[in-house]
Amino acid sequence: MKITNNPPAGKPLAPAGPTRSGSTGRQTSAAGSGSTSTDAATRLSQLEAQYSPSDFSAAKVNEISSAIAAGRYQVNAGAVADKLLASTEALGRKSSSN
Repeated sequence: MKITNNPPAGKPLAPAGPTRSGSTGRQTSAAGSGSTSTDAATRLSQLEAQYSPSDFSAAKVNEISSAIAAGRYQVNAGAVADKLLASTEALGRKSSSN
């Protein structure tokens, strides 16, 4: 069998059914329809709004960074363990309900 870069005759390069983006057929080039990129941009904006931290404090980050650099930052191991256990329990409940 000879290996070439050309697909066998009669075989499409892309799947004919729905793709991950929900469209059918081959993907269009950047010069083609912009609806897919617009949809993706809209979805990205929605996700950013949903997951963006609203209580971010640059001053708090700088304070903690300085404490770490100076060796003054102490981790509360009990609090870390409690939160780790709580998140593990929540994941367990989530996976058992699916």
